[in-house]
Amino acid sequence: MNAEDHNIARPSVTSRFDQMTAPDMISRPGLRLAPWLYVATTFFGAGLVFMVEPLVAKLVLPMLGGSPSVWNTSLAVFQTALLVGYGYAHLLQKIGSLRVQAMIHVAVLLIAALFLPLRVTELLGPPSSEHPILWLIGVLTVSIGAPFAALSATAPLVQAWYARTFVDGPEAEPYGLYAASNLGSLLALLAYPVLVEPLSTLHNQTLGWSLGYAGFAVVMAGLAISLSRRSAGMAPVVEVEETTSPTVTDRAGWVALAALPSSLMLGVTSYLATDVASAPFLWAIPLALYLVTFILAFARRTYIAPNLALGLQALAVVGCAAVLPFRLNAILLMVVVHLTAFFLSALVCHQALVARRPAPRHLTEFYLWMSLGGVVGGAFNAFIAPVIFENVWEYPLVLCLVCLARPWGHWQLPSRNWALLGMGMALAVVAALASVYAYDGVIGRLNLFGTTGQAFLLVASRIALAVAAIAALAAHRRGLYFTASLVVLSLAAQIAGDRVDTTQSWRSFFGVVRQSKMWVPELGGWTRMMAHGTTLHGAQAQDPRFRCRPLVYYAPETPIGQERRE
Repeated sequence: MNAEDHNIARPSVTSRFDQMTAPDMISRPGLRLAPWLYVATTFFGAGLVFMVEPLVAKLVLPMLGGSPSVWNTSLAVFQTALLVGYGYAHLLQKIGSLRVQAMIHVAVLLIAALFLPLRVTELLGPPSSEHPILWLIGVLTVSIGAPFAALSATAPLVQAWYARTFVDGPEAEPYGLYAASNLGSLLALLAYPVLVEPLSTLHNQTLGWSLGYAGFAVVMAGLAISLSRRSAGMAPVVEVEETTSPTVTDRAGWVALAALPSSLMLGVTSYLATDVASAPFLWAIPLALYLVTFILAFARRTYIAPNLALGLQALAVVGCAAVLPFRLNAILLMVVVHLTAFFLSALVCHQALVARRPAPRHLTEFYLWMSLGGVVGGAFNAFIAPVIFENVWEYPLVLCLVCLARPWGHWQLPSRNWALLGMGMALAVVAALASVYAYDGVIGRLNLFGTTGQAFLLVASRIALAVAAIAALAAHRRGLYFTASLVVLSLAAQIAGDRVDTTQSWRSFFGVVRQSKMWVPELGGWTRMMAHGTTLHGAQAQDPRFRCRPLVYYAPETPIGQERRE
């Protein structure tokens, strides 16, 4: 990526459609629909799309439990349905007549309504304990796939119609409607846990959404009729020869810049829900922030300058990578750190997308490739990562890769920056080695350093890691070097934060189960443990003197242990 990628002003993108009656259209407002009608339609459709996501997730939770994989898999399915909707919208643009496009879309909405009212289909029977992902994918596809895909086509379709109608003047930029679309999505997503879920029954929620879909079909039909009447008096569209058609590199960039934040969103959701805190609707916060970044990036007004976002993101991801492996008791602080790093990283990627957006003639193609990127990112976390990784490594991996979206700049670095970068990497290695020596079972068993020596090594490890994190910022203006330094820092933090020796690990739809051992002098040596995620479910000392001593839930210090003694 070029250094100026994030520093350029937003281009004044004008429509590539040249209509012979354009001057008459601009001077006669009655021939056009008011812009707010397009905004309202886009807003309404997007709100329904994101209202149904938590609603359907709640419908299937009693059948599969509260595993974060339920939400991640659901999101991956919704992203795939979104891709289908965007593909349909792109193909519809091959038809030159707005009237025919509008009639076809209304017909598609009515056909998709045959799958309503909203419910979990019983065609596939109860969930499969062996293949719960396949069951969930099938149920979501049959239950909501068609209406969701039809609704998701609204944003690109309405924007394309808007670009065809407003061919000149300050209203000619259609991408601002995407901000309105994501605003509707955000408000609907936040309204569900705050208003809808606590104030109505699940039956009323499904019925209300189905009626909302019917209402939207009526609104879309009204917009289609108005467009048909107005397009009847418009001259045929004459396409001007396109001189800036998207290249293969452009399309690959759109996919990558959409895939990285999509994957990171699911990664941070899994991490927060399993490793930090398990709270109702905690999974909705990353998705809400994800939508906010779209709103900020696609808004006509710049609220957070790209250079400012880049600077803040460098600080946030360095801090997040350094503390990610550590289990701190400050839950609120950990949530803020991870969500801040995710939000700024997603904003950087989406601002880069906006800087690379094409002319409105290629609008639906742009959204199609962007949606494909979302599917790639979501599918990696939901379907591929659980198979190839025994632990949740996809989150720190993508946290590093997302820095490749930063401007790469020149290959040369000032001498002082090279020195700081080298020192940071060296200190990261020192931090990892110091932690290994402090926690290694052999050293603990032989007591080479003693308690004071072990404490000294741990303090030195943490200080070295903190200095290494600060030194990594020396390359923040060079995306490739910064990513490399962040990888070294992340690996060092993972080693420094691992206090147990994992002997075996299993990963399934319901999480990661680890069998490990740890040297505990107070219990006479090695202690075997079994944990699900970060929750320790069982432990047993191997020394015969303590082997029958209750630990974890039933330890004498716990309320259960105290009750047993009484």
